[in-house]
Amino acid sequence: MVISRPVTGKYRAIKNKINVILFAIFLITPFIRIGGIPLILLDIPARKFFIFGLTIWPQELYFLHVLLLLGGFLLFAVTALFGRIWCGYACPQTLFTEIYDKVARVLTGNRHGKAGASKAVWAWVYFVWAVMSIAFSLVFLGYFKPYEEIIRDIVQGNFLTEGTLVPAPWVIFMIMSVGVAWGNMAYFRENMCRLICPYGRFQTAMLDGHSPIVSYNVNRGEPRREKKTQKVGQHKGDCIDCDLCNLVCPTGIDIREGLQIGCLSCGLCVDACTTVMGKLKKETLIDYRTIEQVTNPEAKIHYLRGRTMVYGVILTILVSVFAFLLVKRVPIYANAVRDKAITSIHVPGTGWQNGYEIHVGNLSHHDIDVRIDPEEGSPYTIIRTDDSLHISAGGYERIRYIVQYPESLGRPVANAMPITFTVTDQADPKVKKVIKSTFTFPY
Repeated sequence: MVISRPVTGKYRAIKNKINVILFAIFLITPFIRIGGIPLILLDIPARKFFIFGLTIWPQELYFLHVLLLLGGFLLFAVTALFGRIWCGYACPQTLFTEIYDKVARVLTGNRHGKAGASKAVWAWVYFVWAVMSIAFSLVFLGYFKPYEEIIRDIVQGNFLTEGTLVPAPWVIFMIMSVGVAWGNMAYFRENMCRLICPYGRFQTAMLDGHSPIVSYNVNRGEPRREKKTQKVGQHKGDCIDCDLCNLVCPTGIDIREGLQIGCLSCGLCVDACTTVMGKLKKETLIDYRTIEQVTNPEAKIHYLRGRTMVYGVILTILVSVFAFLLVKRVPIYANAVRDKAITSIHVPGTGWQNGYEIHVGNLSHHDIDVRIDPEEGSPYTIIRTDDSLHISAGGYERIRYIVQYPESLGRPVANAMPITFTVTDQADPKVKKVIKSTFTFPY
């Protein structure tokens, strides 16, 4: 387990500000309600995703697909332009590792992470980390279960599935989340970045000669000082081999060995080398440089190039598709299925009748009254008692109808004919959903 040494500097200050902002967003977001609607809530049991005011039902998962594609290509574009800054400045693994370590240092002082720290110190750290894991997991649970329900279940002691001795789903989620969070911080840590996360492994495919990376100036630094035989100033290279760049690295790599999977591009080694070289009145040996600048220091960064332009075009297309889908979205879900309880019958002197079960969902955040009619101009008639169907905000209703085909038109040659229903919002007739089904004629 790597516990990096604290360091101060330009990039450490930037990371601290970003950490505060991102951590505040993580803690606050599950509790934000706008007009009673969650800002972000992935309510899997209810099969509804609330994302920035948009309620996504299972039938509209294409919105989520476009958002995921947009996020993925945005990550690719940022990597091509600015390097692997996601890992160093925004990744949850990096953020929470630093928060856990900061709390441990406040509680134990400089003993945290030291080889000689007693078992009592580590026991205290592990206990505090367990408490933090429970608190953070409760917040994380709020992204999947409304916090009002979480508080109610805890206060009422609803920890078991009703009528059974099986833990409630949210309790199982908590147990797993706490276990993963604590185990990750107590044992796995940097191995998540080095062994599991795929981003570090395919970063080379996203970088090109103009992508910034954290690099060591081999020409100036080597040959470095040999600790056992040389004093500072007795070596030809500028590197005094203080190992501070290694000690402050969150994943414990030595940047002097070149770009590696474990490099998060966090810039902490830059701060460390800047501090040490500053005392020697020299420029830092480690800095953000493009791959081309490593061999040619005079080279300039070209942000507008083939790779970035392709990413820009793809992002523009995805944003346009999302905007188009959003503008064309009808806030009504509707589907018509044949009612198995009502068979196709022929009523002499009246006509042929089929039973349907119409499913209607309200995708908006306000109540609506809808009217269901056969397509205008069609020969079908709905036999009903109510002209409208009331559906509450986010609600879902089913209604059974009998549809009649008049005998005066005679029996069609075909045994089945298409039928189209129109579900219209009575308050705004422009909002309508068209659904299709089949009308059959008994022999």
